Amino acid sequence: MKPIKIVVFDLDETLGYFVELSIFWESLNSYIKNEKINYELDQNDFNEVLDLFEEFIRPNIISVLNYLKYKKQTKVCNSVLIYTNNQGTKDWALRIQKFFEIKINFPLFDQIIGAFKINGKKYELCRTTHEKTIHDLLKCSKLPANTEVCFLDDVLYPEMSGKNIYYIKVNPYTYNIPFDTMIQRFLTSEIGKKIITDKKNFTSYMSTYMSQYAYTYVKKSADEYEIDKIITKKTMFHLQTFFNKHWKDSDINKNYTSKKKLHTRSKTLKLRNVL
Repeated sequence: MKPIKIVVFDLDETLGYFVELSIFWESLNSYIKNEKINYELDQNDFNEVLDLFEEFIRPNIISVLNYLKYKKQTKVCNSVLIYTNNQGTKDWALRIQKFFEIKINFPLFDQIIGAFKINGKKYELCRTTHEKTIHDLLKCSKLPANTEVCFLDDVLYPEMSGKNIYYIKVNPYTYNIPFDTMIQRFLTSEIGKKIITDKKNFTSYMSTYMSQYAYTYVKKSADEYEIDKIITKKTMFHLQTFFNKHWKDSDINKNYTSKKKLHTRSKTLKLRNVL
């Protein structure tokens, strides 16, 4: 019987960069409430807002998700999960999940494993630590110990180790958009036209609300963005290697095993750096 194969994504700085998006979304909700506007933001609105700021999505990640869609449809990939330490509730992660699924027209993700604790209170009951571990992953997903896992994250977690773990450590993806630019894009958008009645008031309110976060804007160069595209291309290569039924014995696996080893207790973490 062939082993179960799953792919596990981190959320922030792996699938995309959502810090400014969350600030804008919270500010927009506050504006609607403060102005007593009879409008409740839903998933379609979220999708429209994120489409306005497509730079927040890791370049070409949709092609990766479409590839996994095909692998699930052909029964090669059993599950795709999100394993996150994001300090928002699962509602936030679920909105992002649904955005991606609408993009590829397929219910790709099977589960979101949320943060161990949020604001100091235990949140994801199946987790035992803020660290990401194979023990907690299998416990939360209720999958057998021999499950083969392709794990993608921008952070190194030593306890995500084992002979069945294909660890792809991606370079963190970030992209900043000036708050003023975000506000101007929304003002001229279709969703903006549905909500805003006074552009000057909206601009003033949003600028004031968003500025309380004292967020530092860092511009990304064109060369840096091209590197991000290359990283996604290499990520696809590693996913294809993982789905090769002989990936454990492949030359690429042997090469990475010899070059990238991190010993933790009695375990060895095989790491594929995507730089």
